[in-house]
Amino acid sequence: MRIDQSAVRRLRTPLNNKNTMSTVNTIDEQNQSIQKRIDMDMLSRSLPGIVIYAFLWPLIFLPTGFHESAPMISWGISAVLAGLSLLRWLQARNTERWYRNSPKSWQIYFAICSLLQAMVWGLLFYLVIADDSMDDVRFMLVLAIGGLSSGALSALNPRVGLAISNISLILVPGVIASLMVNLDYSLAVLITIYFAYLIMLGMRSHKEYMRAFRIEIQLDAQRKELERLNKIDPLTLIYNRGHFNTTFDFQWNQGIRYKQEQSLLLVDADHFKRINDEHGHLFGDECLVYIANVIHQHAKRKTDVIARFGGEEFAVLLSDTKIDEAVKLAEDIRGALENNAFVFEGIEISVTVSIGVASMVPESSLNSNVLIDNADKALYQAKDSGRNRVISFSAETH
Repeated sequence: MRIDQSAVRRLRTPLNNKNTMSTVNTIDEQNQSIQKRIDMDMLSRSLPGIVIYAFLWPLIFLPTGFHESAPMISWGISAVLAGLSLLRWLQARNTERWYRNSPKSWQIYFAICSLLQAMVWGLLFYLVIADDSMDDVRFMLVLAIGGLSSGALSALNPRVGLAISNISLILVPGVIASLMVNLDYSLAVLITIYFAYLIMLGMRSHKEYMRAFRIEIQLDAQRKELERLNKIDPLTLIYNRGHFNTTFDFQWNQGIRYKQEQSLLLVDADHFKRINDEHGHLFGDECLVYIANVIHQHAKRKTDVIARFGGEEFAVLLSDTKIDEAVKLAEDIRGALENNAFVFEGIEISVTVSIGVASMVPESSLNSNVLIDNADKALYQAKDSGRNRVISFSAETH
């Protein structure tokens, strides 16, 4: 069978090992991550308000003695506000598990509790304007309403629609009371102007927030892309030696901890110098890409790590893999290369590889380089025995 590498090269995209942590998320996953960050930011901004909503109304009426003349309004509304604050606090305590299981229900619950508290404060605003018996608390309550409105706008700004709905429920009842009950048109105009100002301020702040948020996301994406590129061999687009070394040490320690057998394949292209000399370095480069593709087609497990080890040599690290399984994989790779001619720009050659295989259960008393040395010894024996073969390391023969 002939494989034209020039056609493969035109279609070639980076080889992503299944186990790479830099695998690009789907668009849906990215959007969900962005929405979660916005919601968590809104939650953290809202936490001080949970306490303020619970205690602000008692702090207004207790010094004036208003609770003695109107205990139902005083303590009844206090109980409602405290209960809603408790519900919001419980949500905050259980956010991690709740949001992970059902972000939509989390968002709905958050919005309902926030809007209910705004409705209660809106009711107080209506009563303090419409009812003359609340003169003792009017001044302090109006000041509190102004502060709560601006605070809600800031806390809920990541969800600007929720923020505007919140301040609407707080301020609009005051406008209605001024127009329909007291007939105080100047107060109604003043509240409306303040309301409009908050909306304009909220819209502008939201645009700036989202702009800063998008810049942060772009910078984070660029950072992750640079980290990914630092792990990748630019020619074959599999992992480079540096990332292999890091992953190898991690897998070795995992093997020590869980008593898992670790296997390693060292794959070396046969007579590669002659290929370069006869056909040129560009042809040789494409030959290496071809070998990397074939290895990647066979080492498919999520934990398999494929890397360019140096020059025309490749490494395949197999976690929790016994020696016979590793040898079978090595034979599959060797056979696939032997049975499929390599073709590039009309030139057809046979490409073969020699593969050394080693396997062991890591121990804390051993140096991790022992596994690499054993695979290298097996590779040397494979090349010394005529090439195009798989040799597994055996302590008896070395």
